[in-house]
Amino acid sequence: MEEKSAEFFEKYEITVTGTVRTRGAYRIETERGPKLLMPYGGSENRAVFEQRVLGRLRECGFSVDGYVENKEGKYVTQDEYGESFLLKDWYYGEECNVKKTEQVIAAVQNLAGIHKNLSGIEVSAEELPGAVQRSLPALFEKRNRELRRVRAFIREKRRKVYFETVYLNIFSEFYEKAEAALAEAKQKDCAATLEDAKNAGNICHGMYTHHNLLLLSDGSFATVNFDKACIGVQISDFYLFFRKLMEKTGWNRQLAEEMMEAYMAVRPVEKREWQIFYLLLSYPEKFWKITNSYHNGKKTWIPQKTTEKLLAVKEQEREKQALLEQIICRWC
Repeated sequence: MEEKSAEFFEKYEITVTGTVRTRGAYRIETERGPKLLMPYGGSENRAVFEQRVLGRLRECGFSVDGYVENKEGKYVTQDEYGESFLLKDWYYGEECNVKKTEQVIAAVQNLAGIHKNLSGIEVSAEELPGAVQRSLPALFEKRNRELRRVRAFIREKRRKVYFETVYLNIFSEFYEKAEAALAEAKQKDCAATLEDAKNAGNICHGMYTHHNLLLLSDGSFATVNFDKACIGVQISDFYLFFRKLMEKTGWNRQLAEEMMEAYMAVRPVEKREWQIFYLLLSYPEKFWKITNSYHNGKKTWIPQKTTEKLLAVKEQEREKQALLEQIICRWC
């Protein structure tokens, strides 16, 4: 990066005063404030779509990471090796602290405000590929196929390690939940809800987690990394943030209600959206994620942490189920 930086940044109308390596990117100090240079796997059309979403949010007063055009008027810039990069406006700030309830609630309100303002976004045919959320039945069907594939693989192994033995022992319990969630998603016609969201031009962040929320000096958040933004059912963003917080807090019921009420106070939610939220939560995603990690990892050595997660997933599922029955179902 250092060797090619001078030549690379000549493609922009900026003066670079320093670079600092960060997680998967470089923070660039310039006379126009901090920027972030990051690899980009999307097309120019995709970047245009993301920038239009970011532009809408900026117009509405949100702090977001807009893209910087190069001298050719493009957002995607290639280096001498043909690798693509984006240069983004950036902020000084710490990630949202999920241990502080006031920050969690502020993050939920921030998300609801973003959703409220990301409606009626038109998407061109060039931008559309890859910009539409997968329907819930299609998502669950794909994951269930992956579960069956991994089970079949483990069954055929003659010598099984401890992880694989435990996995087979608990598989049926979680697969039944996965199939039940799929059946209900079809019954509730969740695909139609997605189609309505598509027609309304509703946009999701796509990866709304505490890692993508930077706390600024005035106490507000800068929301960053919209590279997973898509047309879809917006409650799925809230689900992701909610689930991760619940996993970290042992499915705290009081915090769950506070988060749901905070979201609803800014953006009212129809019953059918809450039903999708319920189905997303009812699906055994933690078990599927462990399965996926095993499938994509080395089978000759399974990290102890992966085995520990598998052993803990039954208790976590029990806590989640209690929350679903006592709190979430009232909203659906």
